[in-house]
Amino acid sequence: MQTVDISIHPNKVMENIKTILVKDDNVRLDRYIRRIFPDLKQSVIEKSLRKGLIKVDDCKAKSSDRVNSGQTITLKHLNCIENANSDRKYNEKLVNLLRENILYEDEYILAINKPAGVIVQGGVKVKISISDLLDQIREGETFKIVHRLDRDTSGVIIFARNASVARYLMEEFKGRRVKKTYLALTSGIPSKDSGTIDYPLVKKYVSGQEKVVVDEGSPQSATTHFSIIARLKHNVAYLKLQPITGRTHQLRAHLAHINCPILGDGKYGGKKAFIDGVANQIHLHSHSLSLKLPSNKEVTITVPISRHIEKSIEVLSFD
Repeated sequence: MQTVDISIHPNKVMENIKTILVKDDNVRLDRYIRRIFPDLKQSVIEKSLRKGLIKVDDCKAKSSDRVNSGQTITLKHLNCIENANSDRKYNEKLVNLLRENILYEDEYILAINKPAGVIVQGGVKVKISISDLLDQIREGETFKIVHRLDRDTSGVIIFARNASVARYLMEEFKGRRVKKTYLALTSGIPSKDSGTIDYPLVKKYVSGQEKVVVDEGSPQSATTHFSIIARLKHNVAYLKLQPITGRTHQLRAHLAHINCPILGDGKYGGKKAFIDGVANQIHLHSHSLSLKLPSNKEVTITVPISRHIEKSIEVLSFD
């Protein structure tokens, strides 16, 4: 059985340098590295070689170079290499999750049931988002973002198959011709069975964080229709919501303003948003989208509520 010597330089532990003493002849460098680190992806090895994190006899090398017995392969900052590989694994896992959650597709759009916790578009401190993977869901295609859901909101989201469809759909959203229906659990029950919340919203910094708040002097109108589906224990309402406008955090800010914050939404509801015995996740779900395609065909895409909301309804329902 072949043996490979691996050692750590004692005077450079902080740099996490490992050396491999080659015990074979005329083997491709990348293949030899994968013998020792079988989980490392080829792309990670290639990138590490280009950056000089992997060297042979202290010299830069290419993946196709041949190594021989007696040579030394040095891997500098191995933790960086391993982290890059972990990111790649997470990317693959997320791509598979998106593929498993495809709800509908045709020549114009792709609809996905976005799981809660998955980010649509990257930002500060965001390592990976759906926008980074739009060229991996279907081979040879790169989908386009036309609208967004918050990280913690689950449910229907659609993507365009090309730029012209994306332009068309963004105009449909802007013109308020796309009909959106959400489901939510709120801590507090509206005073009416159904109604309209019609308060302008603006972004402001409150207690050091950016929030969307009601500002009746703002020209940024925002309108939400609501109806009560059920009244549950602990003064919780199960609501159907139809936003007419599409302001950032509109549903969360509107419901908090009428003292019915969405369960799990500490940013807008504070302590009131949390109830013992239910998940500390935001209970907001994009239930359906109805739209007209460029072909003039009308489609409605619907998906049942996510499991954590369903479970909370079971816990909070009256016997």
